[in-house]
Amino acid sequence: MSRPLLPLKAGAIIFTLLWTAWMMWWSGSFSSANVVILAMCGAAVGYLWYRAMRWQFERMGMLPRKDDSSHAS
Repeated sequence: MSRPLLPLKAGAIIFTLLWTAWMMWWSGSFSSANVVILAMCGAAVGYLWYRAMRWQFERMGMLPRKDDSSHAS
């Protein structure tokens, strides 16, 4: 795991957990099917949030770009 991305990945995990918990509370149904569906949707939303934030932070210059390979040779 790359050090510059560690806070972003932790933030994505926290966002996923909070989003999933909020959707479960908002739906009011705690059936097993609802929990499974919301967990899968939460994982998808968390991943999309991570990708969007990584793209935005790379654009703003807060993260190194993927094509910037600074190998010490």
